[in-house]
Amino acid sequence: MIFINKKFIFTVLFIILLLGNVFLTLALFNNFATARQNSQTQQQNAKILAFTNLFIEKVLISNQEISFETRLNLETKVRDLNDKEILNQWKAFTDAVDNQTASIEAKQLLHSLVKSLR
Repeated sequence: MIFINKKFIFTVLFIILLLGNVFLTLALFNNFATARQNSQTQQQNAKILAFTNLFIEKVLISNQEISFETRLNLETKVRDLNDKEILNQWKAFTDAVDNQTASIEAKQLLHSLVKSLR
């Protein structure tokens, strides 16, 4: 009779430990998924900030005409963001026919960039 009680206790302990391991494994995978999502968000935010900084530095603050290389670099970076709203606003800015329209579209582009930060 004592033998059966010991066997029962060991079985219950084994099941409890097994369930604990399953729970901890699921929690670990959940943490990995959250960390991966945070990493992707940080990478996207870094791209947005890099483009925003380049746009401000080379377009808004600059007193010089924008070179072809700078235009190409800006175009590449804005496409690399993979954000349709920002890309559409960028196209609206680049298609502006006069300075007043370009100024309005630049403000809208900056607003879209800030809104897309997470």
